[in-house]
Amino acid sequence: MIEVQRQLWHLVPLMLLCYFFTGGLLLRLITKAAKPLKDYTHQPRVSILLPVYNEGMHVLETINSVLNADWPTDKLEIVAIDDCSVDDSYDYLLKAQSKHPHHIQVLRNSVNSGKHISIINALARSNGEIVICIDSDCIFDTKVIRELVACFCDPKVGAVGGHIGILNVNENIFTLCQTLVYFMTFQVGKMIQNVHGRVFCISGCLFAMRREVFLSVASQVRARNWFGMKVRDGEDRFMTHMILMRGWKTLINPAAICWTSAPTRFNELFGQQLRWRRSAMRDTFWTLMRLPQHFQIMGVRAAAVAIIPELLIIIWALYLITAIPMAGLGHTLDVLAISFLMFCSFFVVTALVYNRSIQTIATGSVPIKYPIKALLGEHGS
Repeated sequence: MIEVQRQLWHLVPLMLLCYFFTGGLLLRLITKAAKPLKDYTHQPRVSILLPVYNEGMHVLETINSVLNADWPTDKLEIVAIDDCSVDDSYDYLLKAQSKHPHHIQVLRNSVNSGKHISIINALARSNGEIVICIDSDCIFDTKVIRELVACFCDPKVGAVGGHIGILNVNENIFTLCQTLVYFMTFQVGKMIQNVHGRVFCISGCLFAMRREVFLSVASQVRARNWFGMKVRDGEDRFMTHMILMRGWKTLINPAAICWTSAPTRFNELFGQQLRWRRSAMRDTFWTLMRLPQHFQIMGVRAAAVAIIPELLIIIWALYLITAIPMAGLGHTLDVLAISFLMFCSFFVVTALVYNRSIQTIATGSVPIKYPIKALLGEHGS
């Protein structure tokens, strides 16, 4: 019996893959999860909140992509705020402001405060009915603002996100794997939550909100802590959760597209994933402590869809830790090896699907060169 239970733990990663991606794909095909209600005639004033830290001249590419978006220029502003960069980012922001004085405001924090404080400070100087928080390396698709704003025709929608693509797809194995993860997450995986209008984490790369919604959660975002310790990362997940707890819908519109650069080195990727895991774990425990409230506000099914996968990940990680003294290092390595092979097989299939569909789903995205060879670590020129 114990041996059977051990063998079942080998299947947890496969179960999660099937849950997120097979389930998400079915919902995308048979429901309107990927096609939220839209009204393109709705054209309120939009404020882009752009926090900047050590981005250098690349921030100009972000600003230019925003200004080139298909949106009336008299209804668009950029509020850029430098978080005490130690490079020349602030100088480039001032250059952009001098070139576009009617569309760009430039601010600077008095001390380095983190993204969560920066976007709140930018909000205070903005005047848009819809505010869109982005990262300083984001490149907008021309239709992204129109696609995001169109979803606010539903008066119950409080926040909308989009599809985040990768710019440096073919740089190395790390960027390639992230390309596939992002693709499957935003185009397929999040459809499981999207069908309920209860997406638990809208990416901070592209996070659109009603102004009054952001104002209602701003004080909590500013003061958030974990057992008394100030928290700077994971503001996107926290804000999404607070918006949900106020009864608003949160959506992903896969047709709203922007691109960002993925980490190219292992230490950068590890640090990013560690921040995201910490944020997810904090959010999971916070949800468990208030589970009855979640059931009441968003319904049992929507809350369960969000919390069960996170619990499985935590339990599986704990199993691996306890398996070493209980079953030996060899068994733990077997579990990890089988999981690794499962993910490799999944990535190869996903790479082929990505190349076949990405130009239709997200026009302008970079295809993968030699998808099978690349995933084996062999890069073409």
